Amino acid sequence: SSFGSCWGGIVAKAATHLPGGPRGALLSPDLMGEQPRATRTKTAVLFGKTETAPAIGGLELFAEQSKYSLPAEVVLFQPAAGDIHRGGAPAPDGKPGQRLIFLNTPLTDYEQQQLKLLHDALVKENVITREGDASFPPYVRLHALRILQQAKWKVDKALSVMCTHLEMRVQQLPVREDAVIQDLQKCMMYWHGRDRACRPVLVWRMEEIGSFDIDRATRMILFILEYAVRYLLVPGRVENWVLIVDLSNCGWSTATSSSTRNIARNATRLLEEVYCGRNFSTKIFHMPSLLRAIVNSVIPEDKKSKVEFVADKDIEKCMRAVCEPHQLEQQYGGTAPNVKKGECYPFRFFPNCCSPSSGGSPPNESLHKYTDRSFHEGHSWDCHPAAKETWAVPAQFQPLTPSSAKALASLVSAEKVEPAVTLERWLELVNPEEAAARTSTGKDSNADVGAAVKEPAKLAEPEKAAPNPIVNVAEPENPNYAEADKGQPIMDLEVTTLEKPAREPALEGETSGKGACWFCAA
Repeated sequence: SSFGSCWGGIVAKAATHLPGGPRGALLSPDLMGEQPRATRTKTAVLFGKTETAPAIGGLELFAEQSKYSLPAEVVLFQPAAGDIHRGGAPAPDGKPGQRLIFLNTPLTDYEQQQLKLLHDALVKENVITREGDASFPPYVRLHALRILQQAKWKVDKALSVMCTHLEMRVQQLPVREDAVIQDLQKCMMYWHGRDRACRPVLVWRMEEIGSFDIDRATRMILFILEYAVRYLLVPGRVENWVLIVDLSNCGWSTATSSSTRNIARNATRLLEEVYCGRNFSTKIFHMPSLLRAIVNSVIPEDKKSKVEFVADKDIEKCMRAVCEPHQLEQQYGGTAPNVKKGECYPFRFFPNCCSPSSGGSPPNESLHKYTDRSFHEGHSWDCHPAAKETWAVPAQFQPLTPSSAKALASLVSAEKVEPAVTLERWLELVNPEEAAARTSTGKDSNADVGAAVKEPAKLAEPEKAAPNPIVNVAEPENPNYAEADKGQPIMDLEVTTLEKPAREPALEGETSGKGACWFCAA
């Protein structure tokens, strides 16, 4: 995202998340009280009104997706200190923030103070919320601290960024896959593999920017970035991505075209405001010598640490230092086949991202079919009274890391919060029906994990990656699959009912057992 700002500078100079929500089935009756049950709601309905638009979601997908998009090694990843804060520790109070992981994790006293100031500012305004209302709107509740950090703790700027969220995300969603599929296949921007900390890798081929107008490019980029937040990231564990900017065949004419200026400006706003705090690092390849000094001169000092200009001869060394070779295309120093036009989507993901054997043997496949939107949302542990009541109970039933579980128990005065360090425990929290089914059949859930929760092994050269596996969603192995289900979006359901089936969920208005989304039970 730092590059986006610089490039732009050169060329331009849900409803409130229910306490307990889909996790309500896990709460004891005394904790649940009279809470209403969650019901299935289609994405289009949630984005029909600003006050019900959720913090993530808004895509309607139809295509078959990679069966390695969300394996156990990702959902059980244990972030190190350097994965939580850049440099391994929080920034001094008042200095530019260094936080990378914002959800399902304790916040510093200074961060809590800044959130309170933002709540107080909302009370006095009537554009983002009703006057007198200190609550963050659902569409930015999870992002408030990211926004403050991006705004360098300036409340007025943070309020402006909230308006950008409304303008460039909420008012533009939902987006249907079939509305952007032709543009996705042009390969201007796409996801491909993960680094050793499970962060997905975003590739931006700038030479393709000339084939877009501003509206199509902005809509496609919104789809791609929202896809990551909704389906690829895991709150409290993996909340960032790595950006590769490929400037092959780009020269001064590309930089000075009006189309490029406009697209770069909107891409910058999406990356730095709507999806702020998500970019871990930017690798810039094939930078024309004429532009390198100019680009470097306009990168803010506090952003330079995450931007790297990589010489052509160093691309392989640079990328293999952060990714397993089979996670990368050959053109970026890896062993996976280069992505050609027409092959960018569905996005390609592979097992064993942490190490050559981290995904188990045979590699474990994606767990998306056991998740819903609330799993990918997580919670921001904002202790303001207007916020804490929305997460204090349901946060205890999120699949937390050991350190976060211990911190949460202290925050909510609970005797103990059990972390999720095994797939068995993860399933108990995320999909208790599947956990019970595995127990009844004697299946060992943790056998699927393999080496996923072990320390990454030393770098070794794996064999050349096989073609990206795709799960067939159109013809699920379900005898109750109905012809009428064909053509239905496979990912348009954003809130699940408490009675969701253990395996294939029903679409809204259907009875359980009919074929629906393998990718998420929401």
